[in-house]
Amino acid sequence: MANRFALGVLFVALYVVVSAAGEVYAASYFQQADVFVALLLSFAVVCLMFNLLARQEGGEATVAKWSLLVFVALNVVTAISWIGLFIGLKYAEPAIVVAFMVALGPTATVWLNALIRRQGAPPASDIVVSVTIATIGSYMIWISASGNAGVEWGARSSFGIVLAIVAGLSLALTNILVKLLFDLGFSGRQVLAHRFYGTILLLLGLVDHSSIVPEISQHWFAIAAIGLSTIIVPLLLIQQGIRRVEPFTVNMVLSTAPIITFLFQYFDSRIVPSLHTFIGNALITAVAVGNIYLQYRRSA
Repeated sequence: MANRFALGVLFVALYVVVSAAGEVYAASYFQQADVFVALLLSFAVVCLMFNLLARQEGGEATVAKWSLLVFVALNVVTAISWIGLFIGLKYAEPAIVVAFMVALGPTATVWLNALIRRQGAPPASDIVVSVTIATIGSYMIWISASGNAGVEWGARSSFGIVLAIVAGLSLALTNILVKLLFDLGFSGRQVLAHRFYGTILLLLGLVDHSSIVPEISQHWFAIAAIGLSTIIVPLLLIQQGIRRVEPFTVNMVLSTAPIITFLFQYFDSRIVPSLHTFIGNALITAVAVGNIYLQYRRSA
């Protein structure tokens, strides 16, 4: 049990590092490029790839009425969380966007997990940690609104942070729905094969179709790098982590993402290093790491 927990945490930790690097790169690229074209191509490739892998795997679980409803819900929240994340990265400081998402995640997950998976009231320690991280998230809001972030505050950055908050709530629900599908007998590949239809449909409605071919021809390498580093490889890693540990533990490891993202921001010259952002990210990381240790002791 302890080895399974440690391996699950390792997969989620690798997800944090790879996606943090990709998100900082994507934020810089999206300043002068079409975010919707890059996302549409990336998710189309992801959807096709995992449908092919799922077919090779065989043995797909029976799709009953309940599992179909879960898949529909998963498609909706997946579209909201991913598109909200990337638009937020375009307009606001990446480390703060990521902080808003993961600060809200644990608080929402505690109660959603108890409600949806019917596991009863969460442990008191989980509630305390969730409230603490949510409080630090409020501090991050003050950082942005007071002009102490690495990116200048304005209407665009406000919009980006609102989207990040919505994406954070959606991400918490995403993790629980994926875990629920695992409980129903679906494999990681099968879940990945069928969770992006809603995202692709929404992107088809948002993208300027006349810009698809020119954008791909001019920036194919950047689009491929963003797709691999922010979507394809991270998804493979996070699915393995979700399979092995509980949703709350997944969110705790994800809570280390802001400090990792902050460090990668030093490679982006447009972002001014902010001590306030670092303090907020460090506090979230410290609380997360402490709770991971308690979770490990509980599972040993």
